[in-house]
Amino acid sequence: LSTRSRAEGPPARRTGATMPTITTNDLTAKLNKNEIDILHFVESWLPTFSYWDVREFGWKLRMDADDVTAAVDMLILHGLLDVQTDSDDVGRIVSVPAIAATWMRENSETIYNIKQMIDTDLFTSDEIAES
Repeated sequence: LSTRSRAEGPPARRTGATMPTITTNDLTAKLNKNEIDILHFVESWLPTFSYWDVREFGWKLRMDADDVTAAVDMLILHGLLDVQTDSDDVGRIVSVPAIAATWMRENSETIYNIKQMIDTDLFTSDEIAES
C-alpha cells in the first residue's frame, strides 16, 4: 500500500534500506548501508591499516564496483576518507585522515549497532517482516 500520490512522481532510488544519521559536534553523517559496511570494515582495522585499495572493499564486503565507488565517494565528501592515488595502474587508494580515525573510534559502537540493525542477512525473513 502506498500513500504516494501520482502528482508526486516515482519514488527516489535508494541505495540502502535506511539512511541512519550519526551526529556529533564535529560531523553529521547520513550514511547508507554500503557506507556503514565500509566504515565498519575500516574501523575494525584501525590503526593497523589506514590505506585501502577501493577494489578491496568490493571483494571483502561483496559489493559491486558501482556501489563501492558511490559509497567511497560519499565517505570522501564527509571527510572520513581521503584519496591517495587514483590511476589505471594501481587503482584508487584511499586513506583515513587522523581526525576521521578519531571520529570512527569515538563512534565505533554506534557504527557497529547501525550495521547490526540494517544487516538483513542476520535475520530470518519472518523477523524482518515483523520489524
